[in-house]
Amino acid sequence: MTPLLSIIVAAALVNNVVLIQSLGVSSLFAYSNRLQSTIELALVSFLAIFLASSINLLLYRGILLPLGLEYLALLCFVGVSAILTSLLLRRLEKEFSLSMRKQEFAFYLICGNSSIIGLSLLNSSALLSIADSLVYSFGAALGFALILLAFAALRQRLDTADVPAPFRGAAIQLISAGIVAMCLLGFSGMV
Repeated sequence: MTPLLSIIVAAALVNNVVLIQSLGVSSLFAYSNRLQSTIELALVSFLAIFLASSINLLLYRGILLPLGLEYLALLCFVGVSAILTSLLLRRLEKEFSLSMRKQEFAFYLICGNSSIIGLSLLNSSALLSIADSLVYSFGAALGFALILLAFAALRQRLDTADVPAPFRGAAIQLISAGIVAMCLLGFSGMV
């Protein structure tokens, strides 16, 4: 496997932002009810996570680190992420006008999603090169979107499954998320 592909697989599966690192878990459980709306949310989340973490990485390594202003990283990351996500949502509002009206709150919560800020902080403390960190951001955003889509499909299957009464609802969803997280850890030998 090429080094860049192995970084993408490691970020998407082995070090999954949602299930392994527990960043952005609220999006997984709160907004994966319907598959169609989750597809749109996954697309917007992918773009927001990748673009914001990339810009935050370049901001940190290009401006904050050389000037000795590392202590401003969190403040800058939150500001850049909120501004970029709100601009992205305004741009995509024409494409997803029905979803924006139905799930406007979910789309605007992406601005402060812990996966964006957490990934930016992880990239700033990583010892990878800038190119490898950008590839890692792509893989992490891809992994986030894939887990959102997979969990929405899983929730649809669980709604029609014959689940014992004490495990219905949130209990079976949490158990399923734990099992999927353990399965993702099985990929650690690949990379």
